[in-house]
Amino acid sequence: MSVSHCCNNAFRLLFINFLMICTLYSIVSFANADMVEPLPNLVVQDVAINSVAIKNMAVKSEAVKNTDSYKPLIGKIKLDLKQFDHAQDKLDYLQQQQLLARLSKLEQAELWNLIAIEQEALDQLNKAILSYTEAINIAETEPISDILVISYIERSFIKYLQSNDTSQYCPDRDIALDLARQIDSPKVLAKALTQSAFCYADTNVFEKGLQRLEEALIIAKHNDFTPNKLAMIYNSTGAIYRSNGLHKYAYEYFNEAYKLWGTVNDIKDMFNMQHNMAGSSANMSDWDAAQVHISILFELAKQNPNFKDFMFFAEFNAGKVNFFQQKYDVAIDHLTAATRLQNTTNEKFFVGTAYGFLALSYMQQQQTELAFEAASQFLHSAAFESSSPFLKTSILALEKFSTQDYLESFNVLLSSVNHERETYASAMDKDVIYSSLEHSAKVSEYEIQILENQLSINILNLKSETDKQRISKLSLIVTSLIIAVLLVITAFLIQSRRFFKRRSQTDYLTGIANRRYTMEQGDIIFAAAKKKNQSCAVIIFDIDKFKRINDTYGHSIGDLAIKYTARKAKNWVKKSDILGRIGGEEFLVILPKTDLDTALDIAERLRESIEQQTFQFDDVNIQFTISLGVAVIDSDSSSLDQLVQKADNALYKAKNNGRNQVVSI
Repeated sequence: MSVSHCCNNAFRLLFINFLMICTLYSIVSFANADMVEPLPNLVVQDVAINSVAIKNMAVKSEAVKNTDSYKPLIGKIKLDLKQFDHAQDKLDYLQQQQLLARLSKLEQAELWNLIAIEQEALDQLNKAILSYTEAINIAETEPISDILVISYIERSFIKYLQSNDTSQYCPDRDIALDLARQIDSPKVLAKALTQSAFCYADTNVFEKGLQRLEEALIIAKHNDFTPNKLAMIYNSTGAIYRSNGLHKYAYEYFNEAYKLWGTVNDIKDMFNMQHNMAGSSANMSDWDAAQVHISILFELAKQNPNFKDFMFFAEFNAGKVNFFQQKYDVAIDHLTAATRLQNTTNEKFFVGTAYGFLALSYMQQQQTELAFEAASQFLHSAAFESSSPFLKTSILALEKFSTQDYLESFNVLLSSVNHERETYASAMDKDVIYSSLEHSAKVSEYEIQILENQLSINILNLKSETDKQRISKLSLIVTSLIIAVLLVITAFLIQSRRFFKRRSQTDYLTGIANRRYTMEQGDIIFAAAKKKNQSCAVIIFDIDKFKRINDTYGHSIGDLAIKYTARKAKNWVKKSDILGRIGGEEFLVILPKTDLDTALDIAERLRESIEQQTFQFDDVNIQFTISLGVAVIDSDSSSLDQLVQKADNALYKAKNNGRNQVVSI
């Protein structure tokens, strides 16, 4: 074996091990960023918004009033479109209307808008941009209108699909927002604000993005917006938090958006939120949650084959999550499947990103030729310029490695590590935390000031010392002190986070889970049970004639009755079960891996323990009973809410049958 061959193997192993360190550093940086995330706070106190002006939009000056005189004709064309099922048929019809119909200027602009929508559906993105541009050119010859603003917004979205580059698509959004402020259309203004907020996700403009979302939210509340329009605001908020490394709260906003879109059965946007939540879960190293979201993505893709790119994104997310879990062989399978489906999606950024992660996965498996080939695909894709610094620098290092420029490859990887360190630091930036929560900002500023003061002292000490041995000794002491301070601060932040997290999950009166935490954990247990085809039961119960207890003995005795009922119930549940208070005197028990007979036995034992107990509260001795409803998961159960409703119906029957009994459905 030649010396050159031995060197190549040695550098290959060095590159792979160093790349693994970079990957782990990236994961740890994002995961640790959660330790200092502020509580989510969409409201920015100092936003300069005239709320009165927003409320009174309807009485704006006639000089900028939007013209709707063209609506009837274009409305008929929209109605006629419903008779066609395929995008090409719709496009042919619309182009025919251009020749036959006598349309006003604004009608022509909206017709071009409709044409662009169908061209986008047919993956004709360049033609769609031209059509939106034509709509803009025509609409600009008339007084400012809704269709002019919408055309700018929609053209920006096509540019986003093509480049994912803010410098490409954000100028249109800035123009759209400026125009939207000049017309009397709250819905259009809210949409322009929301879309513009995506352009202000970086740390240095973080507050401006939140200000625009706050303004959009105020408009939405004053005008009773539909759930899907509110969902877009939550989605944009999540995107801004995600861009700043605040992944826990990004996840919460994406989840709220998902629920809102679920109320109107918007499958496409529900899928997009599952995609976002899978990414946020991975960034927090919450692999169980990530796998749940990936399973939902695959299920939605199978149930909705008409959305052709769903399966691509399901495979893409599965590959990316397995890559960060260091399951490189599984990642390769999913990412390869995604690249085979690349022609099903317009979002070429994600296609290129798939090749990037595929190249790194191949390298980890020491399949160098395949790694170089995938890396070349990424370097020549639309994703390269807009990709994360971690992925970009890793692939650049891989390219240098392929040409045996090992030193340059190593230097590129070092720059990747330095950038990840800076990214982690930016997540703790006091400006971001100011915008999220004032109290957290003050704490962070105080901690940063302590460290800066300590660093200044260290620098002065180092400069004042000329003896080399003395400098070394002082440096060691200073380093130890800084490490100790950082450890104390870290321990304090972790403990504070745990404390507030526990408080947010606990019912203040009984000490058991509150309604929100009970339902969140229940959703996870229900999803796992459905996926693994396991049994799952719920018990819902309340105190019989509780109002009489309050009326007879007072609310303080009523509170004690609730506390002791919770204490009794805790004796009959396991650590894996969930016991929560979901209403005044109403409780819910969620029992994973539990069949109907076992659930009924637990419920009956609990009922007997309450019935047979005489409770002494201060000088008052009382006896009371409970009624319980039991339900178990079956093939018809599609959600936890549905299962709880069945148990609630059973509880209702128990009440009607005389109380103090267990009924199941």
